[in-house]
Amino acid sequence: MKALQADAQWKPREGYKPTERESRDKRASMGSDLFYHPSLKLVDIPVPEPKDDEVLLKVGGAAVCGSDTMFLGADEDDYLYYCGHCRLPVVIGHEFSGEIVRVGKNVKNFKEGDLVVAETMNWCGECAACREGLVNQCENLEEIGFTLDGGYAEYLVAKEKFCFHVGDLVSVYGSKERALEVAAMVEPTAVAYNGMFVRGGGFRPGGNVAVFGAGPIGLSATSLAKAAGAAKIITFEKEPLRMKLAKEVGADYVFNPDALYATGTSPSEKVLELTEGIGVEMAVEATHHQAETIPEIEQMVAVGGTIAQIGISPVRTPIMSTYLQKKGVNYHCSIGSSGHDIWPHVIRLIASRRIDPGKFLTKCYGLDEAIEAIEAAERLEGGKFVITPNW
Repeated sequence: MKALQADAQWKPREGYKPTERESRDKRASMGSDLFYHPSLKLVDIPVPEPKDDEVLLKVGGAAVCGSDTMFLGADEDDYLYYCGHCRLPVVIGHEFSGEIVRVGKNVKNFKEGDLVVAETMNWCGECAACREGLVNQCENLEEIGFTLDGGYAEYLVAKEKFCFHVGDLVSVYGSKERALEVAAMVEPTAVAYNGMFVRGGGFRPGGNVAVFGAGPIGLSATSLAKAAGAAKIITFEKEPLRMKLAKEVGADYVFNPDALYATGTSPSEKVLELTEGIGVEMAVEATHHQAETIPEIEQMVAVGGTIAQIGISPVRTPIMSTYLQKKGVNYHCSIGSSGHDIWPHVIRLIASRRIDPGKFLTKCYGLDEAIEAIEAAERLEGGKFVITPNW
């Protein structure tokens, strides 16, 4: 079968000492420390065989994430850009959907022909983090698309325990193909849900919400805030197309921070003006630019409000903790999307038409065009791009 595979040479960066697990498994906690001279190319590999507790999926859609763009090229020292957990070579693509074409002998809840999605983060259920319910912090984590072969391929395998039915979406979107294209976006929506409602604890209906960033996570957060009953949703984004998409999925106000600064107004001043001085009960940070956003969030968050930190930055973030302490602010950091019944909740929201990720699905590409799709995402040319390997 055809697949888009990332590969590189295992070569610890000068001055970096691999951990015992990294050396033993040839996996990196941060790929940029250990993988040298990376490549990303279409290859022919065997169709995987499902184990007894796995299903074989014919991939319907695989959505492009910002993480995937970091497998393009290398830094000035010829090391992988991607700074997360990975083991190479691997077929990338961690946001996916598919149709089951074969089931392992111990699979009970799925059958051939079922349409499903599967959690990316394959947690062990046995380590201290998992036993505490923090499955996204699993100490023995495997990740589809990073350490296990992912969705930029004609087929992939997934464990039954991480799979969820999405057949109800066919009636929403009118065809199996379109339902699977949109179902590939369940994962980024679940990332936003985890940050806002599981880690962040949510907000009361009627609360004001600010969202920083209108990429797929920020657009998902805006959609979820609307569905959850936010009074005013204020989204900040610099790209004009993404600003337009934010309005379409539920933002009441959308501002370019640079344009505000040019008029002598800051994002926090604008929020306080729009909320009559109350501020926002929840601020969702979904960018790579926390050095710019957090000082503004400190000023705009309401007394007793919540900051949901979802965006990941490679640089240290300045925080004036006194501002947060005086207002009794809750600052919750989040990564991943697994556990806590998050995925079924997201699927039900889509199936009931409370949210529609399809509104920001900009374009679909064939598998032969996968690198083109990733490059389009890197250039921020739309909301979400989806690769369809089998049609």
